[in-house]
Amino acid sequence: MSKEIILSGIRPTGRLHIGNYLGALKNFVKLQNEYECYFFIADFHSLNEPFDPKNKYQQIINLTKDYLAAGLDPKKCTIFAQSQVPEHSELAIILSNVVPVSFLFRMTQYKDKSADRAAENVNSGLLFYPVLMAADILMYHPTRIPVGKDQTQHVELARDVARFFNGKFGPTFIEPQPLYTDSPNIMSIIAPEKKMAKSLGDNHCIYLDDEPETIKQKLAKAVTDTGDGKSLGAKNLLDLVKIFSQPSTHKKFIADQAAGNLKYSELKQTLAQDIADYFAEFRKRKKQISQKDAEKILAAGSKKAQKVAEKTMSAVRTRIGIR
Repeated sequence: MSKEIILSGIRPTGRLHIGNYLGALKNFVKLQNEYECYFFIADFHSLNEPFDPKNKYQQIINLTKDYLAAGLDPKKCTIFAQSQVPEHSELAIILSNVVPVSFLFRMTQYKDKSADRAAENVNSGLLFYPVLMAADILMYHPTRIPVGKDQTQHVELARDVARFFNGKFGPTFIEPQPLYTDSPNIMSIIAPEKKMAKSLGDNHCIYLDDEPETIKQKLAKAVTDTGDGKSLGAKNLLDLVKIFSQPSTHKKFIADQAAGNLKYSELKQTLAQDIADYFAEFRKRKKQISQKDAEKILAAGSKKAQKVAEKTMSAVRTRIGIR
């Protein structure tokens, strides 16, 4: 019996932090053992925000190394770069002709990212982003798309696009369902009212490849309170202890919180060591992966993905009458 197909990707916009790992990459590693998986580097999707062309290729390579160091196995899943499979762009152009523009303007991501910019500074790539994502998804005929419960809108649009295309040109695409995965909200250690994000600055994030001393220094600056454990900063640190430390350690600090005498210096030192230990093997493996290794994996995965994409596009071209 063949496995169900799933697909997901991460944008190469810089180093991955623990929120990226817990929200996506950790789940990828588990899912590769249960499904036929396509995990891609969403490099085209990373172009709709400011970037330095000199750094972009290394970001792609670095993310590939992260995939491999975290435990993704090219023998169990297909790892590829979006830009190395040109069929993605072709399908996006075709699908753009069946998507009402009103559907794009109502997307939360467009609203959020365009809210702080003058209209003339909002590039059309940001608006078009969901169409390209629908193309990414539908290309491989997945039945499920792994997402957090607050991230279903893009899957819903992909389903809409599949339905619009099928209704106009005949049955072609599967309407994928969301596969809800564990996706905890990891907050900034400096501004705990905000989600951890690279855009906030390096001091707000703990990166997967941060060295132990760097993790210790960052957590030393984490926002807390006087010891009653009631602040957002305290909650954030205790949530991280629950994830990365032993249950007994978490139980101890929760008891201290209840007693109103939480010692943050002890908590931060313990948490720093536990996070460093958690990612020790990741750091070791990543240092062992060369750029040539990463490029070889991407080339092989992209070649494998393109075989599926070519078959899909052949059917699409026939459906719309251009071949």
